[in-house]
Amino acid sequence: MGCATVFCLSLTGCSWWMPFNSTPKPVEVTSLFAIDDYDQDVDHWINPLSTDYDKPVLPETTQRAQFDALFARYFGTAARDPSPWNPAFINAAVYRQGGADIAALQRRRLGRYDNRMQAPQHIGYGQNLRPHSAEWIDGIAANLNVAQFEQRPGYDAMRRAIATSNVLVRGLPTSDPSFYDSRIAGEGYPFDNLQISAIRPGTPVYIVGTSSDGAWQYVQTPDVQGWVSSTDIGLVDEAFVTRWRAAAKKSLGGIIGASVPVRDASGAFRFAAPAGTMLPIAGHDAQGYDVLTPANDADGHAQIHAARLNGEQTIVPMPWPATPRHIATLLRALIGRPYGWGNTGLYNDCSSELQSVFAPLGIWLPRHSANQMTAGSKADVSALTPTERVAWLSHHGQPLRSIIYIGGHVMFYLGNTTIDGKLVPVVYQDIWGMRPVANTRRAVIGGSVIMPITLEVPEDSTLRSLAATPIFQVMTIDTAPPPGLSPESGDDPAS
Repeated sequence: MGCATVFCLSLTGCSWWMPFNSTPKPVEVTSLFAIDDYDQDVDHWINPLSTDYDKPVLPETTQRAQFDALFARYFGTAARDPSPWNPAFINAAVYRQGGADIAALQRRRLGRYDNRMQAPQHIGYGQNLRPHSAEWIDGIAANLNVAQFEQRPGYDAMRRAIATSNVLVRGLPTSDPSFYDSRIAGEGYPFDNLQISAIRPGTPVYIVGTSSDGAWQYVQTPDVQGWVSSTDIGLVDEAFVTRWRAAAKKSLGGIIGASVPVRDASGAFRFAAPAGTMLPIAGHDAQGYDVLTPANDADGHAQIHAARLNGEQTIVPMPWPATPRHIATLLRALIGRPYGWGNTGLYNDCSSELQSVFAPLGIWLPRHSANQMTAGSKADVSALTPTERVAWLSHHGQPLRSIIYIGGHVMFYLGNTTIDGKLVPVVYQDIWGMRPVANTRRAVIGGSVIMPITLEVPEDSTLRSLAATPIFQVMTIDTAPPPGLSPESGDDPAS
């Protein structure tokens, strides 16, 4: 899971039968990391005075190829284009076993959250810190109706839809969280195991199944499969798809603010668009851009509305040139925002943070941290010592193009600094916290930050260096993406 540095609530309290003079000993599994000791000024690390500040870090041909692949993933119609609106993709990839594999996935998920089948460390707890009951999972199972997934003949144009708001993607059709025991370091809030991801407004989806009560839809997105609230998506017909796809082909815009309010021409608030949201641009002038937005009508069908986005830090035509200036703009918008496991609270975790940074540049990254290593050329230096890894990254990493994967967590390489006369790599990351080798606690950071990768953590020598993890891989975006990468549909939340 992404940002594998997780945390657990500490529980304290007294039982009524405890002796009067007895004091319970708290379980200390979390503390706050001294992140204020680290310089969080983006301009200090990406220098605005550099002669290369407006020089793209990617060749134009490479960035265009990346953007073409992103567009195909969302809107493409060629046989290999993994778009939820592409009949060939739905039949070949989503229904590759006629729905039997989807049904099997639902059964695995139901079994995973059935406490009658779990070891003590995998018992699921609700927000009230009590284990989920058998009635809870049985009710979800009945509402999910696994049998429906084995009855799908294939692609159905009437099942195309679009996200009309920010949409949380769940592992099962319920908004109830499922935490492991919060007294175990690395578990508890915010690590709701049922929270898979989120999709942004304007994202095409395909409806694979519907809950018995109609409140939930099981959908294929350009990234993942999962359950979403029926009210957050709208059905689309051929006229909608044709107009939306043509407008996006003419000019697709990427949101570059952290959360940009979008109101339609009538003044009605539609949604707050997170960074990386993609909407067709219908026109622009010196004051801003006119964009198209989807909105549900009374019958749950999506209609196209116009909206006006004013100001410089809202939306840009894609692909936005991948210059240090533009990347710094995106980092300044996002840095310091809270960490959100699987997009809990519609905040980012490590991999979705990088998606938000790269999307306006026209570069699609997979949703899961491990899969992001497939987006370019990968070097696996896990066999090196931590000292050798730091030296390798300092000399071979490509600033603003390389992503480091350390097992469940990804970081964005910004460049180097000098500490005690030695080159030290500096990374941007959305991280929950640091952990000791013994994995007994968390020093919580809880957001997106800039940090050096040092061999020791000066604030706490018991914490494990990010260079000392079992896995250390470096992916560099340097070519067109591999063709036909499929969206993820595994059992685990994306992170």
